[in-house]
Amino acid sequence: MLLTLLLSAVLYASPVHFEVLLAGNFGEPRPNHFHGGLDIKTQQEEGKAIYSIGDGYVSRVTVNLDGMGNAIYVRHPEGYTSVYAHLQRFAPMIEAKLRKWQYEHHSTDADVTFAATDCPVAKGQVIALSGDTGASMGPHLHLEIHRTDNWNMLDPLEFIPELVQDTVKPVAHSFMAYPQGSEGMFCGKTTPQRFEFTNHEMEDEFTAWGKVGFGIYADDYMQGSANTCGIRHTCLLVDGVEVFSSDVNNISMADNKQVNIWGDVDYFMKHQQWFLKSYLEPGNTLSFLKADKNRGIVHFDQERTYRIRYLLQDFFGNVAEYAFIVRGVQNDMPAEQMADSVEMETPPQEEDLGKDLTLRIIPLNQRQWNEEHVLLFDIKGPLTGAISFEGFVDDQFILFDHVKKSSRIICDLRQTPVVATGLERRLLVKVHDATGQEAQFEAPIVY
Repeated sequence: MLLTLLLSAVLYASPVHFEVLLAGNFGEPRPNHFHGGLDIKTQQEEGKAIYSIGDGYVSRVTVNLDGMGNAIYVRHPEGYTSVYAHLQRFAPMIEAKLRKWQYEHHSTDADVTFAATDCPVAKGQVIALSGDTGASMGPHLHLEIHRTDNWNMLDPLEFIPELVQDTVKPVAHSFMAYPQGSEGMFCGKTTPQRFEFTNHEMEDEFTAWGKVGFGIYADDYMQGSANTCGIRHTCLLVDGVEVFSSDVNNISMADNKQVNIWGDVDYFMKHQQWFLKSYLEPGNTLSFLKADKNRGIVHFDQERTYRIRYLLQDFFGNVAEYAFIVRGVQNDMPAEQMADSVEMETPPQEEDLGKDLTLRIIPLNQRQWNEEHVLLFDIKGPLTGAISFEGFVDDQFILFDHVKKSSRIICDLRQTPVVATGLERRLLVKVHDATGQEAQFEAPIVY
């Protein structure tokens, strides 16, 4: 609450000049990490202007790092840093500084840091064009906001709440009961069981005895978008008393992998649906989760009716309630307990027999090189997504770029420092991959 009050005094501008619709929100569970920002739709197009949300300076630019594609980091004097990812290209001033670094380091992939005086920007200044680079599933802007001092991830909606319209309540699909080993039973079983929410007040009566935890599979929605989003607030009450709550914000980067403890990652890997546990597993230290002295685990130790209620709330205060009744029925625990986990299917292994694992450089459109001066190659090998490459014309370095979402690299000689002479030149391209393989291509060109 204190963080929200502090952030309310720091409102930033929109990173786009059109209606903000979200394809994804902050904190959604993903395998091994939480979604660190907002995915803002760019009308299914690339090349939309992207603006700095506040005054500051470009502190970092990255290319092909951590699935972010082309990304810009803007440090703001209020103590926050905004990040803009999956960009098509950078504003000319930023692009020029990036190119200088790439040529100095003979590297397309880049992680460049800037001093405060190198690239100052103002609120509303164009810093890039939107794109679809990196681990993106379609054109959009990924916007993150971090605390600069500790790099904790913050919900960007705290900074731009007025830009998004949302009056739609969250929706719960199912709950999961997790009997705790040999100490709990739910509906006569000691294994996890899933139950669908048929309505907000379920008429089914469930039975339990001993220690049982619960988890919930739910999504948030908003008008204007068919995409699903994560739930900001979750609260579990037993007989009107809160036993567990979550407020997904201010996440430490060091805690990212704890999403696999809070969420039922085994079930997700099999069914692609996240059940987030409404209790604390051993080792779960996520600071935005709160639980009672029993860690949110419900102790069914009386033969009576227990009233279980979930409250789900999104960032904008839309609340949905779901309730069901559990009757405490004493049962003797079976002598042998089944494993408290979901059986995993082993994915089929790709057959390597007969597969060519040699790193190769394949020239494309070579007949047009001397006329169009655009060099295009396809890189083939066992690790084409983890390669480094260099190009030279008469021993002068030229920069190749990745061709989006492919194993190709490209260089327009007219955008390099090589001066055109119309004479025959020597082209050399070198490629390395993470296995230690190296491949070279050499040919004469006219430029």
